[in-house]
Amino acid sequence: MQTDRPYTLTIAGFDPCSGAGLTADIKTFEQLKVYGLAICTGWTLQTEDKFYSVEWRRLEEVEKELDVMLQTYPIKAVKFGIVPSLDWLIVLTRKIKSHSEKIPIVVDPVWKSSTGFEFADIKNEEKLRTIFKNIDLLTPNTEEVILIADLKDPHEAATKIASQVAVLLKGGHNNKDKGTDWFYNFDRKQEIRPGKTNVWPKHGSGCVLSAAITASMAKGKNGFDACRDAKIYIEKYLNSNRSLLGFHAS
Repeated sequence: MQTDRPYTLTIAGFDPCSGAGLTADIKTFEQLKVYGLAICTGWTLQTEDKFYSVEWRRLEEVEKELDVMLQTYPIKAVKFGIVPSLDWLIVLTRKIKSHSEKIPIVVDPVWKSSTGFEFADIKNEEKLRTIFKNIDLLTPNTEEVILIADLKDPHEAATKIASQVAVLLKGGHNNKDKGTDWFYNFDRKQEIRPGKTNVWPKHGSGCVLSAAITASMAKGKNGFDACRDAKIYIEKYLNSNRSLLGFHAS
């Protein structure tokens, strides 16, 4: 077994155009010098500009694969992408934390696609509280944080969630202060300013950002420092070309 790079696991969907999902995560992990493991939650049919469908796997299959990965490899961090329900997150995050409470878990709440395709019911506050107890960081954009917290102001929404779990409020969809991210942890709020004033949008940029955060956490970085490092990586990715499918480079 190799020991040069920390093992980092993504649990997410498969995107055949590789802009998002498992393959985007693995490309990010490789560039950031962690060893990527992957478990598929569902097979999506999508391109960089259109989402067609998703075929979910059975939870029992995913659980079995997670058991094998946890028992075989000394996993240092886990990232979640798309899942069909909050119940999946409850089951799988509990399994990870019961194996080791030291494994940080990052959740990218891809619970509604950019085309309006809904993956999970996010209105159950009891289930959300249970999930927040088992994870270490949530990475919503402004639209997602409003949906999750059921508040109109994204910063108030992030503050509400941050009383339970650290939040990186992404600024890509925020027209008032575009590109500025905010890290919330309980009553602490830290700004992460963009290094680039102009970037080219990319399909799957949220997946890449959360994967970069997870890779840094696998190497021992704290939440804020991991988010700050990931900001540098994602800006390089966004500016790698003008198309919706980016190139990865460390």
